[in-house]
Amino acid sequence: MPAPGGVSRRRGAQVRALLDHAGWILAAGLVGAIIAGAAAISRPYVYRAHTLVQVYPKDEPAAAQQTAPFDVGMLRSRAVVGPVVERLRLDISVEPLRAPLIGGVAAHFAEPGKLIGPWPAQLGYAWGGEQLDVRTFNVPEHLLNVPMTLEVLPANTYRLRLRDATVLEGNVGEIVQAEGVTFQVARIDANPGTRFTVTRHETAQTIDTVARELRIDSDGNDASTVRIAWQNADRAVVAALINGIADSYINGQAARRRDEAAGTLAFLTGEMPRVRSELERAEAALTRYRSRAGSMQPSQDAQSFLNGSMDYQRQIALLRLERTKMLQRFTEESNEVRTIDNQIQQLARERRDMDTRLQNLSISERESVALTRDVKVAEDMYMTLRNKLEHLSLAQLDRTHQTRVIDSALTPVTPVGMGRLPLTAGGGLLGICLAMGFVSVRQRMKPTVANANDAEESLGLPMLGDIAYSREQAELDRLLDSKTRTDAAVGVAPSLLARLERPQPGRDLAEISLLEDEGTERLVRLGLHDQFLLARNAPHSVAVEGLRSVRAALHFSLRGTRDNVVAVTSPTAGAGKTFASVNLAVLFAEAGQRVLLIDADLRRGRVASWFDQPPGPGLAEVLAGRAVLPEAVRLTVVNGLSMLPAGTPPANPSELLMRPALAECLRACAERFDLVLIDTSPVMAVADATLVANLAGSTLLVLRAESTLPTQVEDTLKRLARADARLLGGILNGVTPKRSNRADFGSMNPYLGMPVAAPEVKQIGHTAVVEDKKA
Repeated sequence: MPAPGGVSRRRGAQVRALLDHAGWILAAGLVGAIIAGAAAISRPYVYRAHTLVQVYPKDEPAAAQQTAPFDVGMLRSRAVVGPVVERLRLDISVEPLRAPLIGGVAAHFAEPGKLIGPWPAQLGYAWGGEQLDVRTFNVPEHLLNVPMTLEVLPANTYRLRLRDATVLEGNVGEIVQAEGVTFQVARIDANPGTRFTVTRHETAQTIDTVARELRIDSDGNDASTVRIAWQNADRAVVAALINGIADSYINGQAARRRDEAAGTLAFLTGEMPRVRSELERAEAALTRYRSRAGSMQPSQDAQSFLNGSMDYQRQIALLRLERTKMLQRFTEESNEVRTIDNQIQQLARERRDMDTRLQNLSISERESVALTRDVKVAEDMYMTLRNKLEHLSLAQLDRTHQTRVIDSALTPVTPVGMGRLPLTAGGGLLGICLAMGFVSVRQRMKPTVANANDAEESLGLPMLGDIAYSREQAELDRLLDSKTRTDAAVGVAPSLLARLERPQPGRDLAEISLLEDEGTERLVRLGLHDQFLLARNAPHSVAVEGLRSVRAALHFSLRGTRDNVVAVTSPTAGAGKTFASVNLAVLFAEAGQRVLLIDADLRRGRVASWFDQPPGPGLAEVLAGRAVLPEAVRLTVVNGLSMLPAGTPPANPSELLMRPALAECLRACAERFDLVLIDTSPVMAVADATLVANLAGSTLLVLRAESTLPTQVEDTLKRLARADARLLGGILNGVTPKRSNRADFGSMNPYLGMPVAAPEVKQIGHTAVVEDKKA
């Protein structure tokens, strides 16, 4: 389980990373908002229309109301939707070809029919206001759903192409046929050169798509009405389609009801003679019985049996009539007909049970009850049929349309869906979130040392200070690299090299350290200068002030020790160890100390070039025995600062550094100078740095802000510990002032802006020498 402190440090690092990249994060949000806004503007509006339809009258019987869900489902049927789709030609799509993103934005601000000047159409794009009305578009089956390109030509002509092949050419208004394609354009409002994409879709597929997109809901608590809604980019088409579907549904329902009424009328009309004949026969039989038997009053039991038998017979007669009607639409094996048969059988069994009890009556009473029952049932059937005939006749006259439109769809004005402002805000928020996620992921994937506090807390490395990134030093580095390349190509003046390298018998290190003023002026007269030293060119910059803080911390750290030899190294190349070594040496020399700067990077040493001095004998020659130390040490243009260059790169640098001569050289230098700074090679690159650090009294580790990885620092510390080096602390170089550390660097500004004594400039030959005024 990670320690709470480590978690808090990682969170703090992520927060600082987000603060430092706040500008980029806000810029990403702005870009996201611009892209989302442009996409929202270029996206066509979507309009919605609806109509309210009453699917059955409120006074309809409950049995009829139960059929309403089935009728509502028919709203999505092809019989209802298909004719409307074909009439509105929704299976033909026409899209103007627009430039990505900006084309939609331009079209948004254009008015239909008002075209932008003809010059943009030369690109083939539509820029707004274009209209194309395709009246007829029939294609072979293999060209269904295949986009074609229509190019507008001058004089109301056009060309229809499939990929790169021309299918046909024609004039507006005429029907053109070619290669199985029938095409007619009713109207074109576009500049010549404008292109449209036209597609003939499969009609059945288009009908199914529209049917799926229909939204059909019941209107609140009123189950007798439904709301039909649809949305599309064309306002006029939306209203026309909704009203067309409602009319198509109503007309279909009316036709179905008319057909059903006509069939029922025909059936009832055909049944009336049979029922009338049965009634007449029953009445004649009852009349003959009464004339023969005379008038008699039925008993109470006979009257009871008569009423019960009449009810059964009436129900059976009505069911048989319904069965005959059902057989016009269904077969005898259908569930509907079987259900009626089962009901008839059940009623017949119950009637037989009652007829069995009639045997208890006398013969005359039984005959009277049967004949009276037949007459009553025949009368009821006859009256029922006649009432139904009258009802259907009146219904056809008074209420032909059982379904009606309550509210027709109007052409919508306000678009639906998410507005442009929320989309723009959402795009900006998405851009910010993506940028924050990128910064956080990068911070997690490749964590770097960003500030001195993180290095101290997470790595346990005491930090002597941090050095701000300097644009002046970046320019000096560029000049130094340019001069180095020029010197390598042209070569160094022989006379200058001879005068610098001429041996002076009898001179020792003590004499060098005591004759610095004289040597400095001699170097100036030779044309050497300090133009590559930040501490001399920008002494009051924030970076130099950071170096002065490091100088003070190093001064206090060395005050209690006897060894004044300090090695300066870094985990990897590019951290700025040579920059720190050279400028620290200059600052210590300006403080009145005698300083010797040794370039121990025998592979890529460049300390001499910082002081505008040519290569020559140095530490490599001293360790190899080809030169003595006093002859290799050089004076510089800085009073109190001497330098021992790396010399000619040897073939075996590590072997030279392991010789006892290095320890003797450092011991002699430590006795003659107040401070000896050694610029070494990077620790992780080669083993040279650990060899030097083992002999030095202290070691400084230079880290590059936002470049050096914590794992590199940990590996470097392990290697220095194995070399038994005394690590004095670290320096964080190249710290860029950001929001997370603005308070630290901002506190320097009031003091950096204070007036200082102007330096005195001497002109010696063609070289300007800068000297600080002394009190």
